[in-house]
Amino acid sequence: MTVYSIHVRDTGLKPDLALVKDGFSWPAAIFGFFWALVLGAWDVALVLLAVQIVAGLALPMLIGDATALSVVQLGVSVLIGLIANELRRWSLDRRGMHEEAIVTAHDKEEAERRYLDANPYMTAKLLRD
Repeated sequence: MTVYSIHVRDTGLKPDLALVKDGFSWPAAIFGFFWALVLGAWDVALVLLAVQIVAGLALPMLIGDATALSVVQLGVSVLIGLIANELRRWSLDRRGMHEEAIVTAHDKEEAERRYLDANPYMTAKLLRD
């Protein structure tokens, strides 16, 4: 089972709902900056772009050996994968989507269903318009 955090924006005309999986993010580790752009997390995208630029420019000056440089750059990618979902939660919080609940499920759809089954008032709000 996977743990998901449920983020809700309950203000405005229609509420928003977002689910963020807990754990390592392979897409973020592989694609970094582009992963954040696809999610619409512009603030996270800028942070990842800065990290990747610094890693790409500064590390070759500090590390002369190509093998060691590859290992360090792989480590940067792994670090991005480890913190990516926390960065996404931070970005959602900055956009006014507070963490509402934690749900365990086999996949994202089941997690959403479990949350909405336990919170019928949110289902009604989401289906209102």
